[in-house]
Parts: sequence; C-alpha cells; structure tokens
Amino acid sequence: MRPISPSALAASGLAFLSAGTPAAAQTQDLQVYGQVRLTVNNAKTGNAGSVMEMRDNASRLGFRGKEDLGDGMAALFGLEMGLEADSGAATTPAFRNSYVALRGGLGTLALGRLDSANPTGSPLYSQVTRITSFAANDAGATAIGTSILNARNRTSNSLGYQSPSWGGVNLRARYYLRGDAKTPEQENGARSLDLGLNYADGPWSAGIGYGKDTRPGGLLVNEFASKWQVGMRYDFGAIEPYVLLGRDRYAAASAAVRADVDYWLVGSRFSTGPHALVVNLMQRDVQASQRGLRKRQQVAYTYALSKRTELQAFLDRDGIDSSRSNVAVRVVGAGIRHDF
Repeated sequence: MRPISPSALAASGLAFLSAGTPAAAQTQDLQVYGQVRLTVNNAKTGNAGSVMEMRDNASRLGFRGKEDLGDGMAALFGLEMGLEADSGAATTPAFRNSYVALRGGLGTLALGRLDSANPTGSPLYSQVTRITSFAANDAGATAIGTSILNARNRTSNSLGYQSPSWGGVNLRARYYLRGDAKTPEQENGARSLDLGLNYADGPWSAGIGYGKDTRPGGLLVNEFASKWQVGMRYDFGAIEPYVLLGRDRYAAASAAVRADVDYWLVGSRFSTGPHALVVNLMQRDVQASQRGLRKRQQVAYTYALSKRTELQAFLDRDGIDSSRSNVAVRVVGAGIRHDF
C-alpha cells in the first residue's frame, strides 16, 4: 500500500468537511482587531544593578473573516501581525498566524501558520490557557507558556483540527511539517504531532496533552521524543485554583543533560468586580543540568477600566537555574493593555 502524503490527507479532510455544501455563498463577515500591551519594568539579574525599560508584551493587529457556505458550513480565514508597540517595529516573522479553514458539523480543519487564536486552537497551549491563569499577558517578563511549560503554540506549515464538543469533551490535533525555524519554507522531513483532549463543564476544566517530534537522522537536542501534560481547574466564583504538571522527554541525553524534564505549576485567580489577582508558583527541571531546578514565582494584579482596557502590575521572580549562582531575574512592572 502506498503511504498517504500530508497533502492528500489535507485534501481528503477538506473534501470530507465540505461534502454536500452548496456552491453559492450566503454571507461574509470581516473583523479588524488588535491589542496594544505595554509595561514599564524594573529588571534586576543576580547582583547586578537594576535596569528600567519599556517593554512590549505581544501587541498585535489582525484581520479575520467568515463566509457562510450554507447547511452549517463556513469558510474562515485570519491574518494576525505581531507589533513591537514600544518601537513600532514588526516582529519576525511578521505574522503570528495566517490561515484558511473550513468549519462544519464534523469539526474545523485549518491550514497555515497556526497558533492558539486560529479556529482549531493549539492542542498544548490552548489547554494551558484554559486551565491556568497567566500573570498579565504571558509575554515579555511574565512569559511562562512556552518557556516553563514548553507548550508548543505557534507553528508554520501546519494542519490543525478541532472536533465538535461531546458532553463538554473535545479534541484538538495539529500536524506540523517542520524545517529550520530560520527558513520555514525549506521543509526537511521533520514532523511534529500535538494532541489535546479537553473537558469543560460547569465549574470544572481539565485536559491531557501529548506531543511528539520525528526527524530523519535523529532528533535535535530540544526536540520531543514525547511530551505529556495534564491539569485541572475549579471555579468557586471569586476563587479559581488550578494545577498543571507534565514531562518532556528528550532523545539527546548525556551525563550532563537530562532525558526527562519534569515541571509543575500551581496557582489561583482571585477576582471581585473589576479587580483580579493571580498568584503562580512553578518549577521546571533544567535540561542542561542534572541537578538544576528552575523555580519561579509570580504575583499580578489587574484592574478593568472597561471591557477593553485594563491596568496591570506584576512581580516576577525567575530562579533560572538553582545549580548556578547569581543568575536569578527579578522584574517588577506596571502598564496598560487595550483591546480593539
């Protein structure tokens, strides 16, 4: 039997989702949206003097749209650019996501550069955002989603799928045709698969995620032989505690480099009216050290001036590596976020 190529798989999925759809479109919508997130931070590393800086925290400008195809089917697209609001520069690459998708009764299939904002979500990162609360932005000084938790989010040359919800349960899957990150168009036979099984019903949210990389000739140092994560959250109303833990397994291990890197996060969000407080405690094994631990603590406060504008303040302490001295980073920051 001939192997099924990714392109054939994508074409079959699109045909499957669109079966029975009338050719004439009914309605089309287009939305322009974005976020501007800026903070002024005081950062200190080890015993060195502190530094005052203005920091962008993942500002963006985007366009997304939907065309009603009838019979419950819709075509979706999105183009979201990253902006450094403190300097006016564009990010590299310029687009955070760029996709086209079909949604129907059997789920949603998307192709392109995908992240958690695309209609199929991100199997690992979207699970993290559902279960935990980030300390003001998960970007800049407070970023933990793709560092401490290593929850793969933004990938090029990707096929994503999100199932319908069955009794509060849904499935997300993403297949990623990989290449050198600096030249993503030059796909080189490396592949990645991410899966996320999620549950949300009433006050409960829970999920389990899995990731795996393959590469001709063997995996690189930071690629997953396998990745597992599991977590849950309960909403009491004003208090929402949560826990998430996981293990990243790497093939390139040695006497100095770990094969298994464990991590965990416990925290809670406290809210009343426009006020919200997030407290996170977390730890990750240091891959490049058999005895090093990366311990991190965060406290963040936000005040909602409106549905679109909030004031932010945070304290973040990142130990970096317990086996090394004078490397811990402490950042105190405050700023404004506006959504439009």
